[in-house]
Amino acid sequence: MVQIHSAVASNRRPPVLCEGDIAQFSLTPADFRILIVNEDMQSADSLKRTLRGLGYYTTLTAYSAKRALEAAADFSPSVALLDLELPDMTGFQLAHRLRSHLLSCVRRVPLLAVAETLVFGNRELTRGAGFVGCLTKPVLPMELNRMLWRLHGANT
Repeated sequence: MVQIHSAVASNRRPPVLCEGDIAQFSLTPADFRILIVNEDMQSADSLKRTLRGLGYYTTLTAYSAKRALEAAADFSPSVALLDLELPDMTGFQLAHRLRSHLLSCVRRVPLLAVAETLVFGNRELTRGAGFVGCLTKPVLPMELNRMLWRLHGANT
């Protein structure tokens, strides 16, 4: 199951930043497309509510790694929040599959890990797997907002 939530009712698609030469483009939170990958519907919904409270309205939720891989190319996310414990593969395996995707715009999507608990070495393991950051559940809005704004700066 995949759910897309957007505050924009029209067919206007937010811009996709697949090419590195579009650095002059500035994303607002409403244009920032966020892929949430989490098998737990309650956790995913809580994360969506947190994102809405921060001004991020365009989200897509995939409840498995397989669904995330299917949706990543069509949705063109600005960032992906990956739970490290998924039913069909780990978040590390999913990150590897996204990093080796045929489409360069999918390969370059910044990945944020979402871990159940902070385990010694999590941050090093996630960074080594290509994640730009690691959040722990429950995800704190201030920490999430700080990481997303840091990514905004990288895309402006």
